Amino acid sequence: MKKKTKRVFLVILAVIVALCAAFFYFFPVGLYIHTLKVSTDEIVVVDVRFDDTIHFKNNGQHIVFKAELNGEPDSLIYDTGDNSIMTLMYTPSTRPEGMKFYRVRVTGVDKKSSIKITTLYTKVGTEKIYNTGLGQAVLFPEQPLCEKYTITDHHLLGFESLHIGHEIVDFTNSEIRFVNYSDTIDTTGYVPVKCTYERNVLWVYPQIDGVEYKCIFDTGNGRAGFVLKDEQRVENPQADDYVYEGSFGTGIGGHTDKQRFVNAPKVKFNIADTDKETEIIYVKNLADNNMGLKAISQFDWIISVSSKGPSLYAKPHINDEVKPCHPVRYKLITDNGKLKILTRLIDGNEVFKVGDRIVSVNGEKITKENICYYYDLLTNSDDWSGFEIKVR
Repeated sequence: MKKKTKRVFLVILAVIVALCAAFFYFFPVGLYIHTLKVSTDEIVVVDVRFDDTIHFKNNGQHIVFKAELNGEPDSLIYDTGDNSIMTLMYTPSTRPEGMKFYRVRVTGVDKKSSIKITTLYTKVGTEKIYNTGLGQAVLFPEQPLCEKYTITDHHLLGFESLHIGHEIVDFTNSEIRFVNYSDTIDTTGYVPVKCTYERNVLWVYPQIDGVEYKCIFDTGNGRAGFVLKDEQRVENPQADDYVYEGSFGTGIGGHTDKQRFVNAPKVKFNIADTDKETEIIYVKNLADNNMGLKAISQFDWIISVSSKGPSLYAKPHINDEVKPCHPVRYKLITDNGKLKILTRLIDGNEVFKVGDRIVSVNGEKITKENICYYYDLLTNSDDWSGFEIKVR
């Protein structure tokens, strides 16, 4: 009788374990990192030597270069601030047909986050397959109306794929060159830059006004953003600074958290023992400091993240052209068929508030047919005093 009871107990225990396993699989509440069901024979491993020169376009916000994704011509952003292999941002209407996705459970604040990934075959240059393997595909709501960017410009090639050799980022000639780790690199004219490699992200340590900042080396961020330390620059802006209220993040689905930040158009920062003048943003609640593209592009770089540890070298440009910064009084986005004020310049002359929705201009109601016309008209006008604008 005891043996039978024991067998029954074991059967019940096995059933409970199986039910718990099924429950936690479909309703994850713990730590899940890349719990992925995908056949490894779909992953192509290629042993290549890097001998291509990749030409890129620096549009002031991103480094964009041509590539192929699964055999189709496309473009990618070279983003040293993204630690993923590949991030594709598609709206539901632009989701690639026939692309197979896999559900992956990862850690999230709600303990049950999930993402979708797909096998990506990415080719950059002539013969070189640059990234093969798994990429992360994120589906977003439809992109806002009137925004002047393309979805393909939001394909990010992250740093996990980038640190496969010595990288020479040449802003002088808009070229990226790769050198194998087994080959030596010529650092003539370059100065070593203090750096670390943590959380799959490259960190650098520039100085501003004699204060050292730890920040991400982020080619995917147009401007450099620095959290204030002891100095309260937001409350006490300098004469040439522009104080804004609104959202710091203004991408797809940009939100307004009404934080205040300072756009400083001409700030001297020091890296590689050289003072350079650049445009940066001071904020008080930014998750991470970023040394963005406007600061990074004033140097040529050698990036090496091998098993021996990270190495970073910079070569300052001899001649720099610093373009004047013209403050924009209001920045708009489209929101539910209305124009919404995302940020505003704080200088004592502000009339409208962050979050106001513009319902009419000069007596004409904002509609689906004219919203982009008024978006362009108001965006390109620093002075709105000549318009009759109604908000709610």
